[in-house]
Amino acid sequence: MAAALPPAGLMEVAFSFDTTGSMSSCLDELRSRLQDMVQRLQADIPGIRIAIFAHGDYCDHTTYVTKYVDFTDNVAELCNFVKNAGPTGGGDADECYELVLYEVRTKLSWTPGSQRLLVLIGDSNPHKPNYPQNTMKLDWKAEVKKLKAESVRIYGVHCLSSTDGNFYKKISEETSGCYLKLSEFQNIFDLIMAVCYCEKGEEFLSMYEKEVRDRCARQGMHKDLDAMFGMLKKASFTGSDATVLLPTPPKTAPKKLSKPPMGASKLHPVKKTASRRPTHGKRNKGTKLTKERRKIVPHLKRENVPETNFMLRDLNWSPWQLVITSDPPKSPETGWRKRNGDGCGYSKQKLFGVKMNVPGLYEVAVQMKFRAKKFVVFSKFAKSCRNWERELLGKADLKAQIDDVIKRKCKVYIRRVILNRRNVEKKVIWDIQNYDYAWSKIKGRLGHRTVTKANVRISDE
Repeated sequence: MAAALPPAGLMEVAFSFDTTGSMSSCLDELRSRLQDMVQRLQADIPGIRIAIFAHGDYCDHTTYVTKYVDFTDNVAELCNFVKNAGPTGGGDADECYELVLYEVRTKLSWTPGSQRLLVLIGDSNPHKPNYPQNTMKLDWKAEVKKLKAESVRIYGVHCLSSTDGNFYKKISEETSGCYLKLSEFQNIFDLIMAVCYCEKGEEFLSMYEKEVRDRCARQGMHKDLDAMFGMLKKASFTGSDATVLLPTPPKTAPKKLSKPPMGASKLHPVKKTASRRPTHGKRNKGTKLTKERRKIVPHLKRENVPETNFMLRDLNWSPWQLVITSDPPKSPETGWRKRNGDGCGYSKQKLFGVKMNVPGLYEVAVQMKFRAKKFVVFSKFAKSCRNWERELLGKADLKAQIDDVIKRKCKVYIRRVILNRRNVEKKVIWDIQNYDYAWSKIKGRLGHRTVTKANVRISDE
């Protein structure tokens, strides 16, 4: 017999993901865990239906501006959609959130009387009605009011803090939702689960919070999650009437949740996975990280690690500099030259001004198109770098990789951090060993690693 629906009606949740630039990593993070997430929610929230939006910006019409899968309980359909939703470029600082709000209201098949929820995840602001490519003159404020009139509650999730959060706060406040912040994409799974359990009921949220805190007891709760549970517990929501109630402790034991496949009468356990961001706490005096322990630490594929999770992100990195391009620069006299030998494209003659005789760590990244995400594929320590192309990328295998990506109309970027203290240099050398760069040889692999992003090969074996 099918489980009974809750008194407030079935729950319908639409998730909207910005896939421009670095935001595409958010969907990448969820991709491998989506099946677990949906199956858990289906077991604990009877009748739940899920829709997913992915969007770029108006200029991404050759890829997609928006694409979505309508409300469904079909796990395979949801997983296939997310698997095939590639990244987009985005054209400027703002993105087409106003179009997403409009299409969530007009294109999704909301069930009459359902408990309605939109989780909008992004890092930028919407376009104004007078934006030239906003041909329908959509006003995000008007769209939010229309969603509120149709009893859709919005959770605005502001990622990475690259812009102010006023847009996300206002769409949440207007619809009696909740404004949340996310600085690291590794927490997106727990955020989505917590939001859904919050809508289900206070006792469900409390049980999930306990589960997450128990899981994080050893290394400590991440600030994203701690703040998220604090915000969600400030209000307890009932149904879709957008009424905010102060939380009160339950006087009786919480109702039993639906049983997982193995018969346990509690929330389904989250699979424990290795942290994507290894932490370096203080070690007890006299303890050492042995070679045997070091060997089992998995290498993280650098091209998949967002900047917010990169262990060396707090160092004083230079901005990314465009150094090799397939097309001739508009002003060749400004320091560009045609690459020598069998190479192709054009390279920059000098990097970072006159400070090239200092020790530093260099990272190399590939970008497929303008304003798209840069994928880091190589790193190298150098005591000085006067002839940067020869000293950093002069080996035959690296030159072959450069030739291949330039022939595919990609661009190559480089950034640097100066290592001016011995203790900093030692830490950098230690931490960088956690990462597998596609253009580098590592122990157990003779050659490079094949990497394809958005149907473009950026690294060959």
